Amino acid sequence: MMKKYFLFIGLLFYNALIGQNKSSIDRTAEWGDYYFINGVYEKAIAKYLSLVDKIPDDTRRNLAGAYSKIGDLKKAEKTLQPLVDSNDAAVIDYYRFASYLTENKRLRDEYRRKALKLPIENTIHKADRDFKSPYKLVNLESNTSSSEFGAYLIEDKNNPQLIYAKKQSKKYNRGLKNKIKSKSDIYNLYGASFDADQLKVGEQTPFPQGINSAFQDGPASWDPLTNQFYLTRSSGNFKKKEVIQLDLYVLDYSPSEKKIVQPLNINMIGYSTVHPAVSSTNRRLYFSSDRPGGFGGMDLYYSTILPNNQLSSPINLGPDINTTGDEVFPFVYDEKFLFYSSKLPKGNMKLKLAINTVDIRWDVRTLPNPFNNGSDNFSFYLNQDLDYGFLSSNRPKGKGEDDLYVFRFTPHLKGIKDEYRYNPIDTLIVSSKGVLVNDNKKLLANDPLSGLFPKKATLVQTVKHGSIKFNSNGSFLYKNNAPLREIDSFSYVLSSKYGKSEPVKVLLRRSLVSTDELPKAVQKTFLPIYYNYNETDLLLNYKNRVDAVVASMNANPNMVVEISSFSDCRGKREYNLKLSEQRNQTIINYIRSGIDKPARVFGKGYGEDVVKGNTTKDYLILGGSFNSLVSAKEIRKKLIAIGYQPKIKVNASGMHQVIIDETNSLTAGNKISDDLKNKGIKNWVSPCGCCQLSEEAHQLNRKTEFKIINF
Repeated sequence: MMKKYFLFIGLLFYNALIGQNKSSIDRTAEWGDYYFINGVYEKAIAKYLSLVDKIPDDTRRNLAGAYSKIGDLKKAEKTLQPLVDSNDAAVIDYYRFASYLTENKRLRDEYRRKALKLPIENTIHKADRDFKSPYKLVNLESNTSSSEFGAYLIEDKNNPQLIYAKKQSKKYNRGLKNKIKSKSDIYNLYGASFDADQLKVGEQTPFPQGINSAFQDGPASWDPLTNQFYLTRSSGNFKKKEVIQLDLYVLDYSPSEKKIVQPLNINMIGYSTVHPAVSSTNRRLYFSSDRPGGFGGMDLYYSTILPNNQLSSPINLGPDINTTGDEVFPFVYDEKFLFYSSKLPKGNMKLKLAINTVDIRWDVRTLPNPFNNGSDNFSFYLNQDLDYGFLSSNRPKGKGEDDLYVFRFTPHLKGIKDEYRYNPIDTLIVSSKGVLVNDNKKLLANDPLSGLFPKKATLVQTVKHGSIKFNSNGSFLYKNNAPLREIDSFSYVLSSKYGKSEPVKVLLRRSLVSTDELPKAVQKTFLPIYYNYNETDLLLNYKNRVDAVVASMNANPNMVVEISSFSDCRGKREYNLKLSEQRNQTIINYIRSGIDKPARVFGKGYGEDVVKGNTTKDYLILGGSFNSLVSAKEIRKKLIAIGYQPKIKVNASGMHQVIIDETNSLTAGNKISDDLKNKGIKNWVSPCGCCQLSEEAHQLNRKTEFKIINF
């Protein structure tokens, strides 16, 4: 028998050890992730390095990223190497690994080429059908019956200038077309003052000769760091027959300097290079071109801006963005947000937003209404402070062929109700799956533009049964101080310069381990124990069950157990409650004496109230008795509607009883019953369930049960 007992305990220890190791890894990784997402990279590294066993892939990525953040690229490379050499590597791992290889260009290029061959793991969010866009497009009063497009704003605080391309008049076109023998329309650059408060354009004036050519000019872009002005312009060369070739040019935009327009070194004879867009932060010029080596039609490229108006060799933005159709009119905001228009051979130009993930890999999404509406929509622009924006469109009810539209930047903030489970004796760590992160997923699904502006989460209602550290990025730490409380909650708001969301409630539920999740040996351990009538002592024949609980908790250091004790329904309710509490404390003390960390076991005595068949009073006034809970709820609802507060309890026979009232006197019960009948309410008086129970049933109600909260 002793041998069998030790074998049983050994099984418990073996199964528990597996769970312990896994739990320990997960726990340490959670702390590391928390520090990582909150920018405490040294602490994140320390936590990650304490994982002596196999490091999970996501943890390895974060560890490498943490090393990179503190400038230790050698350790970042060494950390990520095992993952990029495995079959579990993602495309983004190759790019990140390549970025760490600053001293090995050959190997860096090899990993970049490897990554380019695979599709990025894009997260495409579908828009919420119930989402009502806060954006309203306004057709500018300055639009004409001609075509205006390609708005760009030189953001001078004293005199902001709106620059755009406009098609010349038929008379002007006719004379020039005859001269150059071209069928192409002629566009020139125009400028006008812009009233940001009224969203109105002032008097329009064409750019002077020297900027505008005799053929075609625009759209344009401006580099505020160098005061260089980039523009699309006809070269005077013909691509084929009577089609004018368009190239990119640059000039100094200072009014005191003579305007000398210079062609860029990235132009290619026989192919168009158009639609410049400056990203001053990372010193890049984005553009569109139909040059060889693309994916079809017009593709988007970028070149690094070098000194003396030179640019590096163009780099195609890759298959995430470029298609067999045309990708045109790029606009870059804050380095990682690229707006552009895409047009397949049989479709309209659609405005898209690409979010840079790493290197030249992008998460692409189509802008919702009103930015796309089945017409051609293109040349998207936002001012740097995100106050307003422009786009061009040939949508119905416009004034001309293409019109300029302006809109206020008015994002919609709405948080998502969330829920987490906590272990009563541990800290709940929420990091990469933080509240704000979850909100961002929803916000981006509804309004992709919301990803452009900074926002933060602020705690507005704290927890009731513990303590919480809540960070502005939505990550938080929660510690419960009342283990018997199964639910806690807090509320936060999302805020930005555009306003605040309504308070968002986050529900915190105490974790509970399903019996099915436990090893078979553990499942058989946690059996209830029973007591003699009106006694609290642990009976000898149940001592082995409690000893097995102690052994299992020692073999599983992360196990948390809740103990619940009950009484039968004989005697006064107050006495029975005290009796169950004494029984509960007896078992808790016994278990705590045999384990470390006494807080891992806790419990409560419930008296007779929650035990099946138990009722406080001797007589019940019943409104019904049903096999079906649904039927009982229907009667209860009708009684509540006329002012009563009935309860539903299950008796010893398993019937759902609708109890209107209770009493200790049959005479009082009959009086209550008669009053109800006079009001038209069907009812009857019945002896209470307690009086009907057998001694065997009473004995089964005198018990203590064990529930595993954490394993």
